Amino acid sequence: MMLTLLSWNVNGLRGCYDRKYFLPVFRHNPEIVCIQETKAPEEKLPEKVRNLYGYHTFFSAVSAGSTAGVGLFTRHKPRSVHYGFGNPLLDNKGRVLVADYGSLILLNMSFPLGIKPMGNFDNKLKFYDAFLLYVRSLCEQGRPVIICGDFNVAHTDQDLYNPPKKQVRQIGISPEERSRLDQLISLGFTDTFRIFHQGAGNYTRWPFQNDARQRNFGWRIDYCFVSNALRPYVSDAAIMKEVKGSDHCPVMLELNLPEAKIFLSGAKTLS
Repeated sequence: MMLTLLSWNVNGLRGCYDRKYFLPVFRHNPEIVCIQETKAPEEKLPEKVRNLYGYHTFFSAVSAGSTAGVGLFTRHKPRSVHYGFGNPLLDNKGRVLVADYGSLILLNMSFPLGIKPMGNFDNKLKFYDAFLLYVRSLCEQGRPVIICGDFNVAHTDQDLYNPPKKQVRQIGISPEERSRLDQLISLGFTDTFRIFHQGAGNYTRWPFQNDARQRNFGWRIDYCFVSNALRPYVSDAAIMKEVKGSDHCPVMLELNLPEAKIFLSGAKTLS
């Protein structure tokens, strides 16, 4: 079974939809679409988005005026969906959606930026630490895991257009933040884009100012990671930089899974 997953920080779902950028991504016939920064409670979203034909939809709760919010569009209904890591101090921000399909777990993530007034650097690191602890627990249970979303970290200097000549503590590229992605990889996760594409010049987010997107002055901060159990089934990964509508573009992951009823299985592994 070929599974196509798209992940996209839409920077406001209502605006992206109203400008007629959102629905065209479904022309790619994805099995799953994960979105970040819905920036609206579910009841404020357009009806056509909340009840998109052919998909089950799920949206995290966010307060009015929030810059967060994650959503899931999925052809197969998960066994369960929950929002958070079980940490009441972190789970009320609308940044986490966990979908359990039986034989795999999907995490749709919108990590904090770490800059005031929307947050701060220490809280960003605490969020990452809670995330890593949760992911470790899934690995210890033997669950195959997909993690996608806006990580708000450029993992290496190849992931930004103008890296500093020496190590700095700039938000988004600090050693502390990058080390959290190193820890994720050490848990057995693979940055799927880097399986197929090496080198600089591949970015997923560009500032709106100074024609940054046209000049490709960007950062790669949107990722799809898979755990070791899923790594053999990754058949493609790409950045869909041609898709407009946000300061981010979607990222795509394709998995060629071994069984047609993968979503209905109760097995903990794919073996």
